[in-house]
Amino acid sequence: MTEQAIMSGLASGNPEAVHYFYQQFRPRILAVAMRVVQNEWDAEDVLQDVVWTVVRKAETFRGDSLFSSWLFRVTQNSAKMLLRKRKRVPMLMTDDALEVAMGDDLSPRIEDVLDQRQAVDRVSDAVEKLDPMNRAILMQATMDGASTEEMSASTGLSALAVKARLHRTRQALRDCSGWAVPA
Repeated sequence: MTEQAIMSGLASGNPEAVHYFYQQFRPRILAVAMRVVQNEWDAEDVLQDVVWTVVRKAETFRGDSLFSSWLFRVTQNSAKMLLRKRKRVPMLMTDDALEVAMGDDLSPRIEDVLDQRQAVDRVSDAVEKLDPMNRAILMQATMDGASTEEMSASTGLSALAVKARLHRTRQALRDCSGWAVPA
């Protein structure tokens, strides 16, 4: 099924399109949600919210961008909203927890903030200088949560070549930033 067919099916309320959408995009949605919420239960909540939102708002998709880009934005927004809601819920603190919280100076040092900003700039520059194929593979893996097989199909490379390129690209970014980038 093409993205256009999925969207028209979702817009018309076709149950088969909803089922196909759920089966096809569930892993990607969960991968993106996990990066934001860092919790499997919350990621499942985000998945349900995203499916509901996409089904409700399918007719608003204009097609100016790829469906996967739109879905990525919807997923990120849903995950961020979940985190915002959690921040608003008041938590009861014991006296011990309150003393620990008030005793620590958690404000960031200016040197740490500057170091982080410089590392981000170095990584951004390095990503911009990547070979277009390596950049595409990196974006598919990190932003879309695409599997090795999906990246292999979209690039025309073997699965082993995709894994090797992704590994070398991440290693290069690790080296230039001084950060631990997930393997």
